[in-house]
Amino acid sequence: MLDRPGAMTLPLFEDGFGRRVLALDPDGGEPIERLSFSPALAQVDEFAPALGDLVSRYASARHASYLRVRRVDRPDAGELVMVSDRVAGWRLSEVLRVSAREHLKVDLSAVINVLRQLLPAVTLFSRHQKDLGIGNVAPERLLITPQGRLVIVEHLLGAALESLHYSRERYWRDLRVALPPAPRISPRADATGIGLVALSLVLGRTLDEDEYPERLTELIESASETIDGTSRPLSAGFRSWLSRSLQIDVRTAFQSPREAQVAFEAVLASDRAYVTSSPALEEWLRRYAALAGSPAALVFAATEDSPAPPSPGSTREPTLSGSRSPAITPVVLEVPESALPASPTATGFDEAPAERNSTKIVSAVPRPSRAVAVLAAVAILEATAIGWLWLRDPAPPLSTEGELVVQTRPQSARVSIDGEERGVTPLTVGLSPGTHVLEIRVGRSEPRVIPLTIRAGVQSSQYIELQSVPTTGGLEVRSEPTRASVTVDGRARGSTPLTLRDLPPGDHEVTLQTSGGKPVKQVVRIEAGVTAQLVVPLAR
Repeated sequence: MLDRPGAMTLPLFEDGFGRRVLALDPDGGEPIERLSFSPALAQVDEFAPALGDLVSRYASARHASYLRVRRVDRPDAGELVMVSDRVAGWRLSEVLRVSAREHLKVDLSAVINVLRQLLPAVTLFSRHQKDLGIGNVAPERLLITPQGRLVIVEHLLGAALESLHYSRERYWRDLRVALPPAPRISPRADATGIGLVALSLVLGRTLDEDEYPERLTELIESASETIDGTSRPLSAGFRSWLSRSLQIDVRTAFQSPREAQVAFEAVLASDRAYVTSSPALEEWLRRYAALAGSPAALVFAATEDSPAPPSPGSTREPTLSGSRSPAITPVVLEVPESALPASPTATGFDEAPAERNSTKIVSAVPRPSRAVAVLAAVAILEATAIGWLWLRDPAPPLSTEGELVVQTRPQSARVSIDGEERGVTPLTVGLSPGTHVLEIRVGRSEPRVIPLTIRAGVQSSQYIELQSVPTTGGLEVRSEPTRASVTVDGRARGSTPLTLRDLPPGDHEVTLQTSGGKPVKQVVRIEAGVTAQLVVPLAR
């Protein structure tokens, strides 16, 4: 199928933004994804410059949670194309569409797994862009790989979306972009997008056109959670979190992804049933793949009866056909069982440029060119790899390490992993891929125990709000002789004997000095909820 004269492309996905196709990069020859924006966007005067500026600043950025955007092209005056790397996986909206059609329930553990990847990833973006958000966080802009890794795509559209100056209703109707009542592309908008993804996962489907924002309260109140095949009403804490994310009441709404992340961890801490389980997510994806096509094939979403792209001079605005996502027809590349590898080899999904060996699809075309032959070869090899991913026996963990970032409130909580003391928060450690048990303790309080799964080449984040625990420690200071002056971190605190109750956890420098004597300095480690003792003999 030709996207433009002389360029061999294959359809992947289409929505109000435009048409995505698989192609070969003319410079390096590797597979890429090209988003040809609809004329209604490409011909907006401010859209292209705003997009190009952000892409130029972040084209060299690499992170496993984001699909790298390479560049923006202008093939013709009326065309605008964004070129990105290609990752093997499915749009979350397509997984939800098939799940809804086949009445496939999404286990709450899988929902939590996805959100625990999404929240820190979006929070990371907001730390670098203080006022501007991603803006278009939604199931249509999230990829999920066969191994359950979430990848955010098309994340550099924020400034370009802001330049459209649409109403809140039009952003949703035309582009499936969920914004707060004040329709700005801001961190608050990203909190709204996170809420949209969470609600879609809990419902097991994407939202209809007439459900946002009018029916949000009704949907949240009717939502249920499925745990090990049993459904129950959504907990009050989770319902409240969804309402705050989706800006139901602007007075209590989250202002940023960071606020949403902190509150989400508090919800998880309130119910022992709220655990993260990678097997639940992987099982959901396996069942989806079996429903969408054969296990020895990778299924991509191609728009059913897709009309030809509007001409550059067309003024027709893009809309989403139907009441949900665009109608989808699976396009499948079958791979003979004999083509599967005889023995497994290590296949990892590393930091960007991520998953260059991504499975692709090809269709028969007359008189194949060299580009077609290359695409076909890539497709066969990569479909074979995906087939092996679904059919293989469990393989030993990959040798490459993953990374775990642990943050707590209050800070300086002690961290143990698999029974081994690893330090205090904030803490970043490298861990072998596989399951681990994280323990967080403040002082002598009961530890928080969190099971987690580490993946090779992927940074996982845990933020734990520790409630009802002491946030300061104490220090008893005595000296011989008494009445020595005491300073802590350069601040005078009294004379010995002295007891302090308000020291934050961590190391503190304590200085004692008698009248006319030399100062004596000691470093004391303070733990929350614990009173340390310091006895210092002083020269007379």
